[in-house]
Amino acid sequence: MEQPVTFESAGLRLYGMLGKPADGRPPARAVILLHGWAGYRIGPHRMLIHAARQLQAQSCITLRFDVRGRGDSEGDGVNACLDDMIDDLRAAVRFVRAQGSVAHVTLLGLCSGSNVSIGAATLEPEVDELVLWSILPFQPEARSSQRWRRIRFYLGEYVRKATRAETWKRLFKGEINLKGAGRVMVGESKPREGGRNLKDSARDLMAAFGRYKGRALFIAGTKDPEGMGGYELFSAFCRRKKIDAEFFLIDGATHSYYSSAHEKEVVRLTLEWLKRTA
Repeated sequence: MEQPVTFESAGLRLYGMLGKPADGRPPARAVILLHGWAGYRIGPHRMLIHAARQLQAQSCITLRFDVRGRGDSEGDGVNACLDDMIDDLRAAVRFVRAQGSVAHVTLLGLCSGSNVSIGAATLEPEVDELVLWSILPFQPEARSSQRWRRIRFYLGEYVRKATRAETWKRLFKGEINLKGAGRVMVGESKPREGGRNLKDSARDLMAAFGRYKGRALFIAGTKDPEGMGGYELFSAFCRRKKIDAEFFLIDGATHSYYSSAHEKEVVRLTLEWLKRTA
């Protein structure tokens, strides 16, 4: 029930697969499935294809597409940034809405595709549902988290050294550079020379997400350190901002849910959540 489609974003031709409800009934919702930073529209081990087929069986329109510079889509993949991908996803929302009347538009993202989905949802009021698999912290929050981990690590090292008599002898002799130790502990604050971090946005996406009025589902695997970092960050954030969100952990699952059992559990939880929010 899928057919190849193309649409434009910033003058670039993007390619994808549009799926129609398997039973021919009017669609209950449109779901746009977005791959991660280095992937393309099938997802790892064809996970997005499997999810799309089950969504079509639930009377959903689905769209799986390649962002610029990935897969078959035009564009410079090396220099495509987070905001470019958000623009591509917004173009996909407009394309799906032009296919017919749907009551809901849901964005389903995996890994960085989840971050892109949040960015698009904060600009597209038609998007009232987010399904976020293995989401990562946005770059400013990731850097803050990394800095605190660094501080804790080096603070522990310095505390251990402080128990040694040799350390105090060197300190009284002026052989220890305390300012230098402080710089090591907090890390360099200067930006990297040359270029930018492509995963940074020109907007404060966490602040924008704090104003989101729709619903969200977060799923992460317990064997995914990065995904668990995003899970913990967003669970606390959604509670604080009173965002209508549910959170599920898949015990033993990795970032891309390579186990067939883990993939099935992720899709099952997603379908059940969508039915409850219909």
